Amino acid sequence: MRKFTTLSGILKDEASQMKLNMVHLCSSENAKTIDLALLKATTHTPHEPPSDKYVTFLQSTVDTCYGLETVVAIVKRLRLTTDVCVAAKCLILLHKMIKSENGYKGENSRRGNPSHRTLIYNQGGSNLILNDLKVDSSSFTTELYPWVQWYKQYLDCYLSIAEVLSIIPSIQENSEDKRYETQRVSSYTTDCIFKQIDLLVDLFELISGRPETPTSKPNKIVIEMIEVIVKDYLSAMRLIQIRFVELNERIAKPDELVPVLVRLEKCKEGMSEFSWRGKYLVEDFWSLVLKLKDGKR
Repeated sequence: MRKFTTLSGILKDEASQMKLNMVHLCSSENAKTIDLALLKATTHTPHEPPSDKYVTFLQSTVDTCYGLETVVAIVKRLRLTTDVCVAAKCLILLHKMIKSENGYKGENSRRGNPSHRTLIYNQGGSNLILNDLKVDSSSFTTELYPWVQWYKQYLDCYLSIAEVLSIIPSIQENSEDKRYETQRVSSYTTDCIFKQIDLLVDLFELISGRPETPTSKPNKIVIEMIEVIVKDYLSAMRLIQIRFVELNERIAKPDELVPVLVRLEKCKEGMSEFSWRGKYLVEDFWSLVLKLKDGKR
């Protein structure tokens, strides 16, 4: 069955490439190259995450006139495919494409221009739509299917946060980013900061409630999903930390923070396997949560 599935995937990929060649007979070389890279990044086989080679190339289109078309093409491929593996690769690729808008440079350079993420999540509505995905009898697709469903939900939450924060929630561990974010937060109303924290905690809860990681045999696509998400988790931690510090200086009664602190603590165990990725940040963060919960300033 596994060999048949693999052969079927190879044939589908070859058919897609032949169709692409026909479609682009009169197209520009750049458009053909981008579509071919997208096809190569989201193949039915092998059962591995998108190749860094094609991801990097597609990310390089973000600041070009082809950027919006690339994102639209990925979203379209996601909507049309019934293959779990292809859908997973599309979601990973979209996540990485959006993250390439990362940070405050992205915010400044695109001021006045529509962000690529608005094609996916605009005014509270998500354009990420999964087709009726087929799950065969293989352990690979059986394990991957719940992750694809969850990952789509995760990206919806991630993009809703980006809409509220006006930037992708991906702050780096450097003083310049943190200084700029601290300045931004200091200009917000208290209610606005609470709303932002609430959304960021939603992200924590989603990560904590992720499907079980396959234990029988490493699923490389799931591993890649986790790798990208862990970076978001650490970024969200920095963003919440900055907002907690600001609120701690403003509010008269620290107990106003208790509900959100309780929600965070419920996520702690589910995040424990990621602690080694940012040991000092994680320790400082949970120490701050405990301090605020105890009403200390």
